[in-house]
Amino acid sequence: MNATLGDRAPITERGSFLRRSSGRVSSWLSERTRARRKIPIRGRIALFAGVVALAVVTFSSLVYILVEGNLYRAQDAALSTRGDDVMRQLVTRRGFQFSPFDLPIDIAKSSDVFVEITLFDQNRVVSTGKINGADPVLPASVLQSAPFDRGIITNARADNGPLMRVYVRQLASPTGPAGYLVVGQSLAGIEGELAGLRLFLAAGGLLTLLAAGAASWWLAGRALRPLDAMANTAEDIGRTQDLSRRLPESAPDDEVGRLQRSFNQMLRQLEDAYHRLQSALIAQRRFVADASHELRTPLTTIRGNVGLLLKRQDIATDDRLAALNDIAGESERMSRMVQDLLTLARADAGYHLDKAPIDLLPIMQDVTRQAQTLQPLRRIELLDGLPLPVQGNADAIKQLLWILIDNAFKHTHEGGRIQLRLDNGHQVARLMVADDGPGIPAEDLERVFERFYQSDAARSGEGTGLGLAIARWIAKEHGGQVTAANNPRGGAAFTVELPITPQTLASH
Repeated sequence: MNATLGDRAPITERGSFLRRSSGRVSSWLSERTRARRKIPIRGRIALFAGVVALAVVTFSSLVYILVEGNLYRAQDAALSTRGDDVMRQLVTRRGFQFSPFDLPIDIAKSSDVFVEITLFDQNRVVSTGKINGADPVLPASVLQSAPFDRGIITNARADNGPLMRVYVRQLASPTGPAGYLVVGQSLAGIEGELAGLRLFLAAGGLLTLLAAGAASWWLAGRALRPLDAMANTAEDIGRTQDLSRRLPESAPDDEVGRLQRSFNQMLRQLEDAYHRLQSALIAQRRFVADASHELRTPLTTIRGNVGLLLKRQDIATDDRLAALNDIAGESERMSRMVQDLLTLARADAGYHLDKAPIDLLPIMQDVTRQAQTLQPLRRIELLDGLPLPVQGNADAIKQLLWILIDNAFKHTHEGGRIQLRLDNGHQVARLMVADDGPGIPAEDLERVFERFYQSDAARSGEGTGLGLAIARWIAKEHGGQVTAANNPRGGAAFTVELPITPQTLASH
């Protein structure tokens, strides 16, 4: 049955009331915990002394209650036993008989047990305890409350006397009550013991609380000292930007020690990332500057020749063809440069080559044959080689070989010789491209793989200065490396080392 509009209204009101109530509860809890959140960690740890205090108070209360109960129970048991003994001595065949008591005690000053007997038929009261030299007179209500078949224990105060714990028993006879037996003891002794216990527990609890608070404050300070050092170090690093600073890792292997090591590890990673970022920014600035410089030359040539063709109508046919050839050549060079830049940009962006099991020997044979066809005036030789399977990308390996061969073309004259070699280095496949050109200056052996770097001897060439950088990236993508050296008999030699994996050998 569907609810009517009148039925829905109370439900909505109840939901609003619950939301308002929960909001008020949340606000109340937030207000109550706001002060706690302002307390420093050291203060919060020191507040643990409050828990200690609560435990001490609880323990002291339990001890006091147990001691008090035991004292009263022991006193009651002693009074009952003494009363029963006296009762047995009083009862004879002739009724209740007793002899006078000697050396009475002062109830106000002594905690010894006293006995008082009252006999109605003899109208006598005999007591071993005195108050100011007189027998203690107990309230009649206390005496009359005692039954005839057993005794009761209660607190009573005699006239002008201290509070006593008394055992009262009615002396019964066939004709009715014959008297009363009272065995009592002043409570001053127990009260004194309990007062001393209260003082001891209060003083001990207070001293324990103070000691716990001081110890908690001191231990909290020692425990938080490394955290203070971490905070100060972090503030100094933020102020000075010095990421080389570290925390001393001398703390024990606990949570704070692990936090120190984690903090230092984070600082090392931040420092490394900062240095990489700085290097990347420097390389980027140099890359942009070099790219701008390298692109400016072909653009200037193209603009100059286009301007020449547009402004002069009477230009000779040979000059026109030369200008067009310059435009075509510089355009092709600029296209290659842009393609190389795109390849390096993809490499910087984290692009990885797809790899599969390949054999290097057929690739080198194809590249050697094609290079000889392209440069018939130079002698290109592939020295004896064996099949070497690797995990790699065939197209990228071909590109790497063409980069090295093209570099050799630029530095050898017509009639020169270029040699390719493929060796098995047991764990690596070694590809070598050597020429008989002028070689590489010793100071340029490491720099030739930098982007846009060209030695003075290569400035007149048509290269972009990016080929060897691409070759190095391809070698790294295959887990290898490429190095440059000079031949003892002259010329340069580039060596590429690629790892041979056992899985690849097994598949072949």
